[in-house]
Amino acid sequence: MGNHVSAIDSCRVTKKAKKRNLRGMFNYSNGRNIREEPHVPGGNQWVTVFFNWADHKYNDEELMDLVVARINARDGIISSEPVHHDVKWCLSLRVPGYWKPTDVSIAGAAKVIAQWHQSEMRHAGMKINRRYLFRGSNRRKKRHYNIHGDYQLTQMTKI
Repeated sequence: MGNHVSAIDSCRVTKKAKKRNLRGMFNYSNGRNIREEPHVPGGNQWVTVFFNWADHKYNDEELMDLVVARINARDGIISSEPVHHDVKWCLSLRVPGYWKPTDVSIAGAAKVIAQWHQSEMRHAGMKINRRYLFRGSNRRKKRHYNIHGDYQLTQMTKI
């Protein structure tokens, strides 16, 4: 008299399902990771900003200033899934998709979200998960120009 539902639920977890449980890009002031909320593909947009070797020396608030500046300069990508789990040295901000937004409104919302994170860093002690953001070495030839070699996004546009 086994429960068939639990037998189905205990099957092997796919790589995509594992990604949903990966750590978030921010930590509480005590160092505990703030997990990303599960997302439905197509329900959210993600704005991703890339970093280089010179950027790792900045503190968290300065990094968020840099994120805002790069969003303003349209230096990043908009995608339907987070890129930071597959690509090192980048930060993806989730923009909830409650409407059919344009690229300009997505970038504007991402800028406000980045400023909110910066405010939380200043007043509540939130931190960037630098260990995850700057994982591995990024001192090789610039590889982030072909970041989507075998990584297929359902929708990707330049900001």
